[in-house]
Amino acid sequence: MRKIIAALVTLAAAGVTLVATPSNAEAATTWKAHDKNCQTVIAGSACAEVQKRVTDSGSVTGYRGRLTVTPASGQSITPTTYSWSMYGVLKDLCSGGCTAKTTAWASAWSPVETTAGAYVARATTTGESLWLGASWSKWTKVAGRCVTYSAGEVCVNRHERSYRMNGHERGQIVVKPASGQWIEPRWVRVGRVHDGTGNSQTADLCDPSCTRRTTNWSGTTMRVGSGADEYFASASWALPSGEVKSMRVSYP
Repeated sequence: MRKIIAALVTLAAAGVTLVATPSNAEAATTWKAHDKNCQTVIAGSACAEVQKRVTDSGSVTGYRGRLTVTPASGQSITPTTYSWSMYGVLKDLCSGGCTAKTTAWASAWSPVETTAGAYVARATTTGESLWLGASWSKWTKVAGRCVTYSAGEVCVNRHERSYRMNGHERGQIVVKPASGQWIEPRWVRVGRVHDGTGNSQTADLCDPSCTRRTTNWSGTTMRVGSGADEYFASASWALPSGEVKSMRVSYP
């Protein structure tokens, strides 16, 4: 301790100033464009816009959204509400409700969200409603299963996310061949069943030819989804034994 004090006294005598820096100091951040989606109608145009907050190191730490409207001459657009996701909690774009806008107008930026999501803004015009979405959420695994063979492991997963005003669904096959072995993916599918009728989308993984994978590999197929009674993903693959396997995962 005496040595430290003596060193500080020597530095002070030499005119050196020491400045303490908090260990938890926040990195500088900048708001950057993330997504923007516009729609034009008779009454004018409107845009949903989302920005992302980025640190100096490139990390994204937040998102914010807003609505802008540009009414046509002699027309008006009335902003109403916004939410994060189509079915999120509705919040007023203006405290106490917005008045009809006859000139270009922009809402305040929403409070910051720390996770990615779809920002959906709403407005009305004479005889017409405007719904606009921007940005998207991360893919979430909602169903999945893995099986293991002497040739390695195969997993089939179903993922979902919000994208603007739509729901996306994705089927995925993941193969992890054992050392010196191979697994040959054939196809992957995503779909749903409603009132006993199924519909799906399939990616042919053997077009133009099948490939025997000797290292970790994954393949997907994705589409816009809608409501249903059952949601599923499935896939097929071949093994060195000559067997062709398939598996289906679903919920609820």
